[in-house]
Amino acid sequence: MTGSNRYYGASTKWDTNNPLLMLIIVQAMFFVGLNFIKSIYTFSRMDPESFYRNIYYWSILSADPEKFLTRPWTFITMQFSEVRLIMVISNLIWTWMFGFLIQDLVGGEKIFPVYVYSSFFAGFVFILSTNIFQRDVVGISYFNGIIPGILGMAAAATTIAPKYKIFPMIGGGIPLWIISVVYLFLNLGTSGGAISLIPQAVGIVTGFLYVRIMQSGVDPGAWMITLYNRVVHFLTPGKKKVRTTKQHSFYDQGNKKPFVKKPNLTQKRVDELLDKINQFGYDKLTEEEKDFLKQASKKDL
Repeated sequence: MTGSNRYYGASTKWDTNNPLLMLIIVQAMFFVGLNFIKSIYTFSRMDPESFYRNIYYWSILSADPEKFLTRPWTFITMQFSEVRLIMVISNLIWTWMFGFLIQDLVGGEKIFPVYVYSSFFAGFVFILSTNIFQRDVVGISYFNGIIPGILGMAAAATTIAPKYKIFPMIGGGIPLWIISVVYLFLNLGTSGGAISLIPQAVGIVTGFLYVRIMQSGVDPGAWMITLYNRVVHFLTPGKKKVRTTKQHSFYDQGNKKPFVKKPNLTQKRVDELLDKINQFGYDKLTEEEKDFLKQASKKDL
């Protein structure tokens, strides 16, 4: 890839300051967790459909308003829930590609807001459109927002720099907008019908509008970035500093300074400072000289 090669954030053990890596980790964790539970159902010789009925459909978004009201968390979990290996591998690759471009162009802190907003609005429109155009299948229609989230990231990156070149070794590079169009058509071929194209279109429009609003001087994801930083700080607190006996004995002295220079009180030094006051005035004394005179007055020198 061409362009600047910035790295966002300082590295930690889990790279919590790298939102792109955290997004990939969350997607992978949901896949592993759901498939672990699915394997329990399989080895227990339960009906495979019971896994979807009891677990999976409780992590993705239902078009039925009554079901959604009892599962409000699905607006968040549906953005990461996928159990098909080939889809997860594809999602992780495209998430990394478009997320890396956003990180490289405007900073990694914009990745989560673009992804979450695109998935959220796509899910909202999914519920609305299904209840308007396919009311007869509302009770059995479900949606996950991973692809609209990635499409939103693709649209955002393309809006920022449509001529950004990828794979420069191939004829000087492939423009970013072509890569985004290819990803869009790949998902059109796997869509579940015309109605499913509406949420995908919403994801694209959301990514585009996010960048346009940001370019106008307003960051619609500022609150999300602040929340993300607080969560990261809570989950990865700094190491508490343990004070040793030596530190406590020699340095922890309450409000006292660990070392205070005590002047050597002599009459000769007092006379010199008095002469200086007579010639230049008291204000010309240094703080150390003023302290010396105070100490001397206490000793009646």
